Parts: sequence; C-alpha cells; structure tokens
Amino acid sequence: MSPSRVLVCDDELLIRLWLEEKLTDAGYAVVCAEDGGSALRLQQAEPADLVLLDLRLPDISGQQVLERLKAEEPDLPIIMMTAYGDVDTAVAAVRAGAHHFLEKPVERGELLLLIEQAFETKRLKGQVMLSRELNRWTFSEVTIVGHSPAIREIVEFIERLAGRGGPTTVLIRGESGTGKDVVARAIHARGPRRDGAFIDVNCTALPEQLLESELFGHEAGAFTDAKSSKRGLVELAEGGTIFLDEIGEMPISAQAKLLRFIEARRFRRVGGIRDLEVDVQVLVATNRNLEEAVERGGFREDLFYRLNVVPIVLPPLRQRREDIAPLTTLFIEQLASGMRRPGPEVSVGAMRLMESYDWPGNARQIRNILERIMLFYDVDRIQPEHLPPEIGGVSTEEVLDFVLPSEGVDLEEIQKSLIEQALARAGGNKTEAARLLGISRDTLRYRLEKYQIGQNQ
Repeated sequence: MSPSRVLVCDDELLIRLWLEEKLTDAGYAVVCAEDGGSALRLQQAEPADLVLLDLRLPDISGQQVLERLKAEEPDLPIIMMTAYGDVDTAVAAVRAGAHHFLEKPVERGELLLLIEQAFETKRLKGQVMLSRELNRWTFSEVTIVGHSPAIREIVEFIERLAGRGGPTTVLIRGESGTGKDVVARAIHARGPRRDGAFIDVNCTALPEQLLESELFGHEAGAFTDAKSSKRGLVELAEGGTIFLDEIGEMPISAQAKLLRFIEARRFRRVGGIRDLEVDVQVLVATNRNLEEAVERGGFREDLFYRLNVVPIVLPPLRQRREDIAPLTTLFIEQLASGMRRPGPEVSVGAMRLMESYDWPGNARQIRNILERIMLFYDVDRIQPEHLPPEIGGVSTEEVLDFVLPSEGVDLEEIQKSLIEQALARAGGNKTEAARLLGISRDTLRYRLEKYQIGQNQ
C-alpha cells in the first residue's frame, strides 16, 4: 500500500523543510508549496490525502485556500497553522471545514497525532456514508447490513441457496447477539417458501415436559389436561419455515424425535398412532459448541451431523469491526422510527470508541445501548460521554484516580484534578490529554485558562 500523501503549504523555507523531514520519517509522502497558488495547482495536478496549511501566505490567505480546497473536495482533511494565535480566525477556519488548528512552533508529537486523527476521522466518515448508501441487503422486511467479507459471504450464500430451490435444513452458528435470527429470516424471505409461515421457536423458553407437545402436537387424552387434539408448531409451519433457536439447549430426550422428523419430514403427535407428513424448511441456530456437547453426551452425534449439512457461521463483532458503523446507523434509524423522532448522528469520537470496544453482546448489545442513549439523552449527536463507561474510554481505569469525598463535593475541583491527571498521563501533550478526557482541544484550552493550570510553569 502506497503511503498517504501530505501537502505542506508554508511560505517559510525552514518550516517547510522541518515538516517535510518529520513527516517523511513518520512514513508519509510529502510535497511542499510556498504559497497558496502553488498549493492549489499541486492539489489539482496530484491530489494529496491531507493538507497542512499556513494561515498567512504571500499571495492569498490560507482561509481562501481552505475554502477553495473544501469546495473541490469537501472530505479533504486540512490542518491550519499560524504563529499568531488568533482565536477568532481559528474558529472561522474550523467552521469553514478545517480539521484542527495548530499554533507555531509546531510540536512533532502533537502534529503526528492530529494527522493520525484526521485520517481516522476521514475513514470513519466514509464508513458511515457507506453504511447509509451501500452494503444493505433487504429480503422482504429483513435487512442485513455490513461490508465485512464475512457478511458479504453470508449474503452471497443466501442468494445461492435461494437459486437452488432453497435448502431443507440449515445450521446457523454464532455467539449470542450476532444476528442468527436475522439470517434465518433472510433465508426464509429469499427462498421459495417465502409466502409460507415463519415459526420462531426458542428451545430454552419451553419446559422440557412440554417441548415435544409444542413442536409436534398431541392427541386428546395423551396426558393430563389434554382435553382435545392440538396441532404442533411443525404443522403450523406447513409450506413455510420453522426456526429452532438455541437448538443446543434442547433436552436429549426430544432430540431423537427431532432427528426422525428432519430426516423424513414425518412425525407423530404425542399420544398419536399415525404418522403425519409436512413440507417445511428447518432452520436451527445455536451459540454452543455442538462438537463439545456431543463429546460430553449432551447432544446426539447423529443429529449434529444431520444438522451440519449446510452450516453458516456468524463471526462476532470483534472479528468484523467494520460492521459496527453500519449496524449503528441501521439501529438508530429503526429506533428513531419507533420513537417517532429524528435519530441522532454519532460523533467521530464516539464511533472510534465503539469500534475499539469488543462488544461481548455483539449486535444486540449495540442496539440496547443505543436505545438507552436515545431514551435518556435528547441530543442531536451522540458523544463519547453518552456511552457507558466500559465503552467510553474515559473510565476509572484510564484517567479517573480522583476519589470523591463523602461530603462537600466541589465539582470544579474534580474537573481541575482530572485535567491535571490527564496532562500528566499525556506527558503534557494537550491533544492527547483532550482525547483521554473525551473533550475537544479547544475545550481543554478554555478549561486550562479557567483553572489557571500550567500558567506558572
């Protein structure tokens, strides 16, 4: 992969040479311009991936260069530089689309961190846009999202199954919350039995003594309280699909009858004397390791091999982090529709934290957390501080060493203490300290002045 290309525009030769040396050492391809006109021509001839732009240039202002570059390429990351510390100009530059504002003399560590963050911001924005425009597959009312290779393979697999008349049995495997039920519904919706019923059965929700009766039905008098005959769920699924979720939890006593049914699509009601036949598709799912269950004697080996003919494996989110952004977008849209309100956007900082989290509850956990945020925070944009502590990164493990007193809490003293701790952990780097605190660098700068931190050093 070729290195990212950075355009440096500054009228001072020594600064250009210094920046070129430091950025080249960091692995970037660097091209330099001494004025605004040259920068615009270079960007048009061979576009850079990021621009370092001085505010004061000999021909046209850096502000004008910024506006012209943004008009041509709105997503181009631009970091402004100035030796004058003009706050009003800095605000205007950020409003015009600058990623950030650096004061000279530029610190190498801060510069490299800002560039890295700018590229990460561009990547995340592109990923969110992709999640809105691409990588959505709708099967009837079922939507699968993601642009990881694993999700693409699953979608292609569903299409292949449908093109071959649809399978009779599919085993869907994956951790809890990965979306096994969504895949099952998509298989049904895309297949030849789409107009039939889709019967969803959670094997853990039915007591062992009732499971067989619920699945296969019973005749009158088969057991106490069986005053009349009852059709089972497999009969109700005639011409459609029955989905047995958490099949690994099915008691061993019911597995023999399920095996016979899967092999012949024939069954006998509890207390019945004749076999019944149905045309149904059987989809099963589990989060358990069935091979281990077979070894322990908790799952029939012959049933496992009969189910495992057409397997689909859904990897956990920690192995496909690129699907977190599109899933987040989809869930926000769904929740906003249910709540009859506009859905909030997700800030780049919050999305970065979400993508770095392992999500042990997978997609279900994302949806639950987003629902909680939308219920308790009436905001247009989800920020890092809205995320739970285990995701937000600004938790007791990383920054918060401050112990709350039992009484007489001074919130300003707490804020001041946290800022001092963050600066200490960041080695004085304000950008890194702001990241640890989950605030912008401008907010940190304001609070440093407010609390007079570091002014006497």
